[in-house]
Amino acid sequence: MITLALIVALTIAAPQQEEQKDKPRVPKDSVELFVTGCLKGRVLAVSSLRSEDTQSGPIVRGRSFRLQAKKEIMEDVKREDGHLVDVTGLVRKTALAEPGMKVGKGITINGGPPVAGSGSRPAPSTEYLPVMDVSAVRLRSSSCSGGM
Repeated sequence: MITLALIVALTIAAPQQEEQKDKPRVPKDSVELFVTGCLKGRVLAVSSLRSEDTQSGPIVRGRSFRLQAKKEIMEDVKREDGHLVDVTGLVRKTALAEPGMKVGKGITINGGPPVAGSGSRPAPSTEYLPVMDVSAVRLRSSSCSGGM
């Protein structure tokens, strides 16, 4: 009887272990994102639209990420330059934290580079963008105008 119970327990546990091996573990200091956005070089500008059934992770509308990945995936990124894509990857939780100090409901005071005399924000520099470690890139549209 004990042998039968052990066999049943092992057959139940084996498939669960295989599922865990297939999907890589997300580090505690990171979060996995699945987002849609426009690729421009190595920079992904996340779409302002969020579809609950196709995107996961925290809401990151209107943000940009610098992409890094293994060589094969970076070749996909280069090939899809200028296209609307779905990207899956890891981002550090600290990179998603909103900078600045909250002083009231919906009011945040931020520091930043001076922009005296210009009425618009400067284009984001890739050196200040949060980094996404990409695990997959999939073409969604051949132009960035659809869905942005």
